[in-house]
Amino acid sequence: MYSLLIVDDESLVRKSIVKIIDWYSLGFTNIYEAEDGLEALEICRKFKINLVLTDIVMPFMDGLDLSKELTKEFPEINIVILTGHEDFEYAKQSVDLGVKNYILKPVGAVNLYGKMQEICQKLKIQATQKEYIARMRNQIHRSLQILQEKFLYTLVCRGQVPTDMQERIHSLELPLEASNYMIGIVEPLFDEVEQADVELFKFTAQNIVYSSVGDRHCTFDDYDGHVVVVFQTDDYEDEHTIVYNTMLVIQEAIRSILKIRVTCAIGPSVSHRGELVNSYRSALKALECKYSLGYDRVYDFRDLNYSQDIYFYPYEEIDLLIDGIRSGSEGRIQTAVSGLREKCAVQSNLSLNAIKTSLIEVAAALFRDLSGETDLSDEFWDEGMSIFRKMEKGKSLDEMLVPIEGFAMQASGRLLEQQNHRSQDVVEKVKQYVEANYNNPEISLTTAADYISVSSGYLSSMFKKATGTNFVKYLTDARMEKAEQLLRRTDMKTYEVAYETGFADPHYFSIAFKKHTGMSPSDFRNTEQ
Repeated sequence: MYSLLIVDDESLVRKSIVKIIDWYSLGFTNIYEAEDGLEALEICRKFKINLVLTDIVMPFMDGLDLSKELTKEFPEINIVILTGHEDFEYAKQSVDLGVKNYILKPVGAVNLYGKMQEICQKLKIQATQKEYIARMRNQIHRSLQILQEKFLYTLVCRGQVPTDMQERIHSLELPLEASNYMIGIVEPLFDEVEQADVELFKFTAQNIVYSSVGDRHCTFDDYDGHVVVVFQTDDYEDEHTIVYNTMLVIQEAIRSILKIRVTCAIGPSVSHRGELVNSYRSALKALECKYSLGYDRVYDFRDLNYSQDIYFYPYEEIDLLIDGIRSGSEGRIQTAVSGLREKCAVQSNLSLNAIKTSLIEVAAALFRDLSGETDLSDEFWDEGMSIFRKMEKGKSLDEMLVPIEGFAMQASGRLLEQQNHRSQDVVEKVKQYVEANYNNPEISLTTAADYISVSSGYLSSMFKKATGTNFVKYLTDARMEKAEQLLRRTDMKTYEVAYETGFADPHYFSIAFKKHTGMSPSDFRNTEQ
C-alpha cells in the first residue's frame, strides 16, 4: 500500500533498518534504498514514494538539501530525519523545510517501530482525506452539471429569466458571456434501437455533441428527446454558415458511431440571453420540417419562410372527414377526401412538401379527435401511426391521400362496432330494468334513462334503432304479457292483475288489454279456460 525510501551513505545502516522492522505489517509493500540525496531524488522521480527516511550527513547531496528538493517537487511525501545527538541542533534547520519527524541515532527497533506506526497513521488519515476530497469534488461536479442543465432548460426552453442571472451564470461556471447566440437542436432517432440500449445511446449521443462543440458552448437535454446547443457566435463572420456546418459535423458523427438517423435544426441569432427562448422555439419549428421534407437532415429556421407562404390548413375538409367517421358515412369520408384533392389541385403553387405538411395536419387532427376513444385497441393506433410514414414516402397527392382515406374508413368501422356493442349493452340493461320494475306505475323512459345514466332522447333513439319499437310500447307489451300469464294461471281479480302489472287505474288497464289482445280481461280468461 505504501512505498518507503531509506537514504543513508552507509549500506550497513540501510540493511539494518530494513531488517529490524516488519515493514509489511505497517503497510509498506515496496522498500527502496539510496546512498545519497541525488540518488534518492531520482528514485522519487521514478517511483511513487510515500515516506523518506534519510540521514543528514551524506556526500553529493545531504539530507537537508534532499528535504528541500523533495518539499518543492513532492510536497505530499512524508520525510523523517535520522540524526545523532551531535547533529540535532543542525537537524532543527529542517523545520523550515517542512520536516516534522526526527529519529535519534543509534536507531532502535522499538523506537523506530513506534515512530513508523505514528507516521503510518498519518498516512492513512491523509489517504482518507484525499479520497473524501476527491469524492466530494466528483459529487460537486455532478451536482454542478445537474444545476447547469436545470438552469439552461429554464432559461432557454421556458424563457424564465432570473433577476440574478449574472450571478447564477458565474456561480454555475457557464460560458454565457457573449453578445450573440444561436440555438441548435439535435434529435437522434432511437426507433430501431433495442429498448434496453436506448439510455446508453442517448448518453453517447450527448457526449458526441459535447465533444463536437467543446467547452466554449453550452449543451443540455431539453427532456423532450433533444440535445440543445447554445452557440456563442461573437467571433463568427458568417455565424449561420459556421453553426450549420457544425450541426452537419455533429449529425455525421452520431450517424457513423451509433448508426442511427439524426435530424437537426438551428434557430436565428439573438443578441440577449433573455431571447434564447425565441431562437429555441424557431429551431423547434424548423425541426418540424422533418414531417414533410424527411428526417436525417439539418433544417435552418430560414427554411420556414417558403413553407409559411404556401401552407394551407383544410378546416372544412377536416370537419367533414371527422363527421363522416363519427356518423359512419363512407360517402362523407369520400367527399372530404375528394375536397382535399381538389383544393390541392386548384392551388398550383403548392409544392409536394407543402402538400405533405397540410395532409399531416389532417392526419393529426383525426388522431386528436379520436384520442378520447379509450376502447380503440393499441393495434389500431399502431396501424394508424403508420400513415405518417406512408405519407412521408408518398411521391404524389394520391399516394398521400390513400392512407388517410383508408385510416378514416377503418376508424369509422371501428366506431360503428363500438356503437353497436354499446347499444346492445344499453338495450339489454333497459330490458332487465323493465323486467324488474314493470309492476311500478312510475316507470318511464325518463326513469330508465336515469337508471343507465344516459339522456332520455339518446335512449329513445338507440332503443328504437336496436329493437324496432319504442320504449313505451315495449313496456306495455311486457306488462300485457305478464297480465296474460296472471289471467291464465291465477284467480286474481281484474283490478288485482292491473295493480300487479303496473297500472294504477284498473279501467285503463282493461282498455289497454282489449286494445292489445282484442278481448277484455274477462273474455280472455274465459277463452283460455
